Amino acid sequence: MSLKLFRFIFHMIPVLWSFIKDKAFEDLSPEERRMNYLYGKANAYDQADLLELSVKIYEQSLKKDPKSVAALMNLGGLYFRRGKFEQAIPYYEKVVRLNPKHYQGHYWLAVCYWELERYYAAINTLEEVIEFLPTFKDALNLMGDCYERVGEGAKAEHYYLKAISADPDGRVIHGGILDRSMHEKKSEERVRH
Repeated sequence: MSLKLFRFIFHMIPVLWSFIKDKAFEDLSPEERRMNYLYGKANAYDQADLLELSVKIYEQSLKKDPKSVAALMNLGGLYFRRGKFEQAIPYYEKVVRLNPKHYQGHYWLAVCYWELERYYAAINTLEEVIEFLPTFKDALNLMGDCYERVGEGAKAEHYYLKAISADPDGRVIHGGILDRSMHEKKSEERVRH
């Protein structure tokens, strides 16, 4: 038995258990149970690195419901996790066309642009997210990074500071602008001594 098949079977165990629980204990329609099972199976294929089979399940789901945001986001995610950003972009674009306020769709579309070094496209996408969700720290942080990459330090710092203020737990990792100033201060202190 191949390693991928073994991994698929291993990852299907919780999917089958969930299907049994849904059938026995949950008040779900047959279609909801079927979709939960299919998405679980697609995830098991993904975990086993069987991309084509996982994609096939989501594409079949889209044939039944071409406006399924869940299927589109999952397809985008499949390609994104494998570094196939160009292939992920159309799925995220469809999500934001279907739901212009889908902040995760906008965010992951912007991350794809960022990965492809299309910083201005990422900035335009992030502006839409930040317009209706001004405290989305990950989008603010990515916006700062985009501005830093295009050489607009003041705007980068502005967005990094907004991300930091929107992050009550202090988990934002900011880019080089703020780090650079801290390194410069440390080196100045070393020179003085």
